[in-house]
Formats: sequence, structure tokens, C-alpha cells
Amino acid sequence: MPTAAPLPALLLLILFLASTPRPAAPASADRAALLAFRASLSSPSRAALSSWRGPLSPSWLGVSLHPATTPTTTPSVAELVLRGLNLSGTLPAPPLALLRRLRALDLSANALWGELPCSLPRSLVSLDLSRNALSGAVPTCLPSSLPALRTLNLSANSLRLPLSPRLSFPARLAALDLSRNAISGAVPPRIVADPDASALLLLDLSHNRFSGEIPAGITAIRSLQGLFLAGNQLSGEIPPGIGNLTYLQVLDLSHNRLSGLVPAGLAGCFQLLYLRLGRNRLSGALRPELDALDSLKVLDLSNNQISGEIPLPLAGCRSLEVVDLSGNEITGELSSAVAKWQSLRFLSLARNQVSGQLPDWMFSFPTLQWLDLSDNKFVGFIPDGGFNVSAVLNGGGDQGIPSEVVLPPQLFVSASVDTVSWQLDLGYDLRATTGIDLSRNELRGEIPEGLVAVKGLEYLNLSCNYLAGQIPEGLGGMGRLRTLDFSHNVLSGEVPPGIASMTELEVLNLSYNSLSGPLPTIDGLRKFPGALAGNPGICSGERCTEDGSMPGGKMAGSNRHGWLGGWHGENGWVSLGAFCISTMTSFYVSMATLLCSPKARNFVFRPVRAEY
Repeated sequence: MPTAAPLPALLLLILFLASTPRPAAPASADRAALLAFRASLSSPSRAALSSWRGPLSPSWLGVSLHPATTPTTTPSVAELVLRGLNLSGTLPAPPLALLRRLRALDLSANALWGELPCSLPRSLVSLDLSRNALSGAVPTCLPSSLPALRTLNLSANSLRLPLSPRLSFPARLAALDLSRNAISGAVPPRIVADPDASALLLLDLSHNRFSGEIPAGITAIRSLQGLFLAGNQLSGEIPPGIGNLTYLQVLDLSHNRLSGLVPAGLAGCFQLLYLRLGRNRLSGALRPELDALDSLKVLDLSNNQISGEIPLPLAGCRSLEVVDLSGNEITGELSSAVAKWQSLRFLSLARNQVSGQLPDWMFSFPTLQWLDLSDNKFVGFIPDGGFNVSAVLNGGGDQGIPSEVVLPPQLFVSASVDTVSWQLDLGYDLRATTGIDLSRNELRGEIPEGLVAVKGLEYLNLSCNYLAGQIPEGLGGMGRLRTLDFSHNVLSGEVPPGIASMTELEVLNLSYNSLSGPLPTIDGLRKFPGALAGNPGICSGERCTEDGSMPGGKMAGSNRHGWLGGWHGENGWVSLGAFCISTMTSFYVSMATLLCSPKARNFVFRPVRAEY
């Protein structure tokens, strides 16, 4: 049996092994590249990266590393995200090019300037340089220098030069965002090299200075799910091949100079959720073929020259939530197709020529937030029903009191590509106050009690109609109301006292009616000068009698006078007596002077000389 080694010898062996130096880990080239990147920035920018000390590790701000396969693996950078750190200076491309395995680079929301380089890491899959001050053009070498690129975001910079007609991105690109620059010229005819093999989901060229027609080549990119060309100077007609984009979910061509008809081929985009064609020069009638878009949530055709009636087949668009047809030439009565849009949150038919009476279902949409039927030819009475259906109008739901009234309402559609599922994430933000606008029509009758019982309203405009009767007493209970306009009607009676206690009220206009009687309080209405102009029967303070009516002699601007044409009351008998006394006194003084003064008597009664 072998004998055990002595304990002192074992301890010596352990100490020897512990003191033997291990091989040092190889120096990280990526660390050196990052330090060179930091050194190329301005001094304040370098201070923001003060955590870049010691060995390269995930503790460095914005740095993500590739997983280490062995303990001796040289660390390499996988992602570099330095968003919103106010980094300034030229884009440091040479140090970044040394990051051979970099997959994602996000330097957005900084103050980097200069031109776009073509020497970034070829391994990049995602590049976000948005919200900087980059200038010049998008170089034609950029697509070929980044063959692995899937998402490119250069939005909100100062790029101005036209895109080269030869600019074409590889088929694997999924998202291209060049929006909010000042790029001029024509849209390149082939934005992707092979439209049939393209994986492009999102193309955003909005808010630039592109001109000319929309190239037909865009309609060949069948993979497109989001197409944004809004806010340019594009002209001509919408390409008829737009219906080939069967995966399209959002189409925004608003704020351009497009003309012609709304193409019937849009019905081929049967997955469309958001359609925005507002502020163009489109004409013709609404296409009944659009009823195939049964998933459509947003329809904006505002400020065009659309004519005709709202076709009944549009009742098939049951998913509609936002409909803006304002500023067109739509005629006829309000179609019953509208009643089928039970998910409606926003409806504007303002500045059209829609006529007839308001239907009973007009206020019966469960989620209605904004209704604008102003500047049309509606007649008859305001229906007194359905006001209690919408939870939003009645102050329910998640609609709190906003910090400010958003007028006019604003709609924002957002889109981004999910880099995990490689699908388009869509959403919209409706920034609108809760309101009803029926102004500038030919409505008659009284204001319904049910309308002033809507507790969630923040905006109510019934001006420029022929509404009569008294203002309902329940108006004072509309605690969220910020804008109230009943001007230019024929309303009579007294101003409800509750108006003076409406603390949220910012705009009040009751002018040019036939209101009379005393004001509720002077203090409550003092911040609305001119709110009661054109109501000659209104009085306040000492001007009012005990019964609240206008005292005699205070009918300024009125045709109601006494038998002396207004010479009564405070400016009446007292003023008339003073006039008589003054006249008689002047007469007697003149006679006394004439009779008692010899000079005056000789001057008046001197003989007249005949002259020949």
C-alpha cells in the first residue's frame, strides 16, 4: 500500500500552482474602437460616456456584447445603443467600422452632423441615425456597403439632396424611413432591387419635398404593409396598381397635390386599416367599392373635391373609428350607412353641402368623442335622444380632463417593424377634445335638454343657426365644458345663473341673440368681454329693476321706445324739463336785454336805407 505524501509537500505544490502566471486574455479590438469613438466626440459628449473604463464589459453604457463561447473568448460588441445622450460632432465612422461583429447601431436623438459614410460595419442589421443633424444626400454606395441591413432609419435630419435614380436597396431590407428631411426631386423608380423578392414592410418618405408622380414601381413591392408619402409635392393620379398591394395595412398620401378619382382598385387592399388621402385635389364620388375594406379603422378624405352622396354600400365598413370627410362637396341627406359605423369615435362632415334633417341616431354611437357637422345645410330640430349612449360624451371611460383643448383635432398614425416577428406594429393617436359642433346650419327649435345633460362635453358650438327659446337651466351642470358658443341665434329669456359657476369655461359666446334680464353675477362673467354683445335686453347692477327687466330709458340699440321716442326714465322727464327751463330762460334774458339796452334797441330797430 503506497504511503501518502507528506502534508508540507502538498502545500508547496498548491502554492507553486497558484503563483504560476496564467496566459493573459487577448486585448479587445472592440474596446479600442469604442475608446477611439469616444475620443472623436466633443468634450461634453465624452463625459456622457465616462462609464467606459476598465475591460470591455456590459457595464459600459449602451454596450451589449456577444455571448462568450469560452472563458478566453475576446469580447466583441453586438449592439451599441447611445440614444438621446446629446452626443455632438461628426459621425465617427472609422472607429465604428472596426466593430466587425456589430449588429445594431442606434445613435438617434443626438447632435451628430456631417454626411453619411459608406464605411460602417458590414455586419449591421439595424441602423438608426434619426433625429440628428446629418446633411447631404443618401449615398448610392450605402445599400451595397450594408448587405445585411434589415432596418434603416434616417428620419428627422437635414438631408436635402435628391435621391439618385440608381439608389436601390437589397431585397432583405424590411424598413426604410427617410421621413422629415428636406429631400427633393423624384421618388426613385426602383427603391428596391428586386420587388418580387423584396421583404420591405415599411416605406416612409413622408414630409420631404418629393415632386412628380408616384412611381408605378412602388405598387410592385407586394410585401409592403405600410406606405407613407404624405407631406410632399407629389402630383398626378394615384397609381391604379395600388390594389396590387394586398398586404397593405396603412396608406398615407395626404398633403400632396394628387388629382383624379379615388381608384376603385383600393378595394384590393382588403387588409387596409388606415387610409389617409386628405388635403389633395381628388374629385369624383365616393367609391362604393370601398365597402370591401371591412377592416378599415381610419378614413380621411378631407379637403378634397369629393362630390355626390355617401353611398349606402359603405355601411360594410363596420370597423370605422375615425371618419373625416370635411371640406368637400358632398351633397344629399345623411346616409343611413353612417349608422352602421358603431365603433365611431370621430366623425367630421364639416364644410360640405349635406342637407335634410338630423337623424334620430345621430348621437347614438357608443364611443363617440367628436362630432362636427358644421357649415352644411341641415334643417329642422336637433333630435333630443341618444345623448346618454356614449360613455365618453358623458364623462365615463378613461377620458380625463385634458390640460388643454385640442382644436382642431389631430390624428397621428404610427408604424414600426418588430425585429423579432418581422411584422408591422401599427397604431393611431386621436388627440381631440370631447365636443359637438353643429354651427352654421339652418337648425330651428329649442336646444334639447338632453344635450346640456351631457356631462363629459368640453366643446359645444351651436352658433349661426335659428335656435329659439330659452337656454336650458341644466347648462350649468356641464362641469367640463371649456368652449360654449350659442351666438347668432334667436335665443330669448335670461342667462342661466349656472354659467357663472362653470369653472372650466375658457370661451363663452352668447352674442347676438334676444337674451334679456339681469346677468347672473358680474364676477363670474367678467373674463368674457363681449360674450353678451348684441343682446339689448341684458342689464346688470343698478340698471336692472327688481323684477329683472330692463328699466325704461335703457333700451340702447332697441326699437322699443315710449311715446316720446325714448325721452323718459333717467334720461326722460328730467332731461325734457331741463331743456324747457333752459329755453324759457334764454328767451326772457334776450327780451330783457333788447328792451333795456339803448344800443341793442337802436341796432335792431334802425331804419333801412334804400340803395339804387
